[in-house]
Amino acid sequence: MTNPRMLESTSPYLQAHADNPVEWYAWTDEALARARDEDRPILLSIGYAACHWCHVMARESFSNPEIAAVMNRHFVNIKVDREERPDLDKTFQTAHALLNQRGGGWPLTAFLNPDDLTPFFIGTYFPAEPRFGMPGFADLLERVRRVYREKREQTREQGVAVHRALSATPPGSDQLPPVAIADAARARLEEALDEEHGGLGGAPKFPQLPMLDFLIDEAAARGADGNGRLEHAVAALLDGGLFDHLDGGIFRYCVDVDWTIPHFEKMLVDNAQLPDTLSRFALLAPDDTERRTVIESLLERGIDHFLDRMRLADGTFAASLDADTQGEEGATYLWTPDEAREVLESAGVDRAVIEGFLDEYGLEQPANFEGKWHLAAVRRAKRVGAVRPLAEAIRGPLLARRDTRPQPRRDDKSLLGLNALLATGLIRAGNRLGRDDWGTRGLDLLDRLVPTVTVVADLPTGHLDGRPSVPAFLDDLALLLEAETEAFFRVPDVDRLARIEEIIDTITERFADPSGAFRLSHPGHGAPVAGLVVFTDDAQPAGNAVFADALTRLGYVLGRTDWLERAEGIFRAAAGSIERAPQVHTRLLAALRRFHQPGTAVVIKAQDMAAWQQAIGELRARGVAVIATGSDEVLADKPLPETGSGLAYVCRGTACLPPEPDPEGLLRQFR
Repeated sequence: MTNPRMLESTSPYLQAHADNPVEWYAWTDEALARARDEDRPILLSIGYAACHWCHVMARESFSNPEIAAVMNRHFVNIKVDREERPDLDKTFQTAHALLNQRGGGWPLTAFLNPDDLTPFFIGTYFPAEPRFGMPGFADLLERVRRVYREKREQTREQGVAVHRALSATPPGSDQLPPVAIADAARARLEEALDEEHGGLGGAPKFPQLPMLDFLIDEAAARGADGNGRLEHAVAALLDGGLFDHLDGGIFRYCVDVDWTIPHFEKMLVDNAQLPDTLSRFALLAPDDTERRTVIESLLERGIDHFLDRMRLADGTFAASLDADTQGEEGATYLWTPDEAREVLESAGVDRAVIEGFLDEYGLEQPANFEGKWHLAAVRRAKRVGAVRPLAEAIRGPLLARRDTRPQPRRDDKSLLGLNALLATGLIRAGNRLGRDDWGTRGLDLLDRLVPTVTVVADLPTGHLDGRPSVPAFLDDLALLLEAETEAFFRVPDVDRLARIEEIIDTITERFADPSGAFRLSHPGHGAPVAGLVVFTDDAQPAGNAVFADALTRLGYVLGRTDWLERAEGIFRAAAGSIERAPQVHTRLLAALRRFHQPGTAVVIKAQDMAAWQQAIGELRARGVAVIATGSDEVLADKPLPETGSGLAYVCRGTACLPPEPDPEGLLRQFR
């Protein structure tokens, strides 16, 4: 029988479990009340639509009538989409680390006391039958049931201890952390750069985009990139199997140390950050035309092809593409040499070119994934300028053939924070690489996310087919604020500034913590730890870090000392956490450096902006924040001149130079 509770969900991941024999609930008051009333432990399963091992566990255990009968008899079973409920995911992933002294992952399988929702046992994937050194899931269920019945006091004590650790107020400081702490983080991350294969750490190998952004920022500040290892790290993302050489964009991670075979899901969270990261890296060597050409070409493929595949009817973008196609991991993306040769010969590609492609992408070597071939360059470049994007004569026919195959399922929920992250990346990449078309796409996406009449406080974290999910979280609103900030710098107007003020006020009213930082969720979300404060980055930067960064940039440019004080409160609250492990606070440390050492901003006031266009483009390509307007309603403290071609106000932090009336004179200050 189909489960109507799952079908009515705004998560395609939950909907996909509607036909399980398990009596699933979403995280609702109804489910929590039933667990309390019937004194049953909660079996909480957290995953997401593109997760391969989530599908495996669903096939093996949740579709098994006997296992489902045990689950239904002894537990209240709750399914959670981690992308819709980051507060629950962060809470129980942290609990997993506390209880098991190692990181978790997905699917996350937790057993909770029903009265206080504290976990007393947590794991990840469990097979239906004992293997991989793990117990079978059916046996595990019986053992957990007995523990809950026979050792109630112990389960409660353990749950209380975990809850206490999760709810602890972050250790703050009366002192603002020194900017030098960023040096410690940089040193640790540079040590982790893989000199042989590129990237950070060992297998499984993730792109680690927030960490790369930090290292790029640090390299820009110091004029050095870690003896070429940072360059190698970026090249590795683009040359191996993490990058989709046909459609553009990157997969979630690679299972091997040398970036050959990915876990085949494609996530918006990674691809939304790619335009910002790659264009940021292009600025490190503005005279390296080879690097810029490669970056622009590969970004263009992701923006024009992969993102178009992810576009929803309302103009926003879907959350992910599945790792599996019809139950087979990576099936859409794999080739045989014979099929590739046949496609290219039919397209009229020269035989020598075909053989060169087969050699370059390993199709003349033994199969690299379950009897087939995933495309990855065999001889990897160690610098970005040496990466060779696949020629259009080869890419086009192969992609056309691949598009005729069954395609992975798309998770069609639209997530506010991730779409805002993409809008920011498109605007920044457009500014840096002189691509006004990308900047325009970013502005259009942002305005689709938050139409003019929308009240920020009413925004959901996402929607599916127009149906809203739960209220927005801190991370959603912080990322939205960052996107609105970029939009204001590019197209300043009073309405945009009013929206910025509304977002800041909403975050302050709903998420403020006594420590001076901000909570991930608010009481209306119904999370077991409503006061969870997060400073560390994961696949995306932490909401507190993004908020502090936006407050810092806006505070200096607009002269809002109250916003600077709010940012300082976040830095003080995070001081103890940063000191323990600076390398996992990369976005917060980047914001801290900007707070201590504010960047230069240029405000141009002119009735006719034509004379200033070259200067605006050149400065934005250098990464300078430029606000150009012909209105005195915006930044009224920098007045519009009554005569002449305009004035440029060059400011760093709270200090400004005398106004510059000449565009060439402005450029000379920077050249």
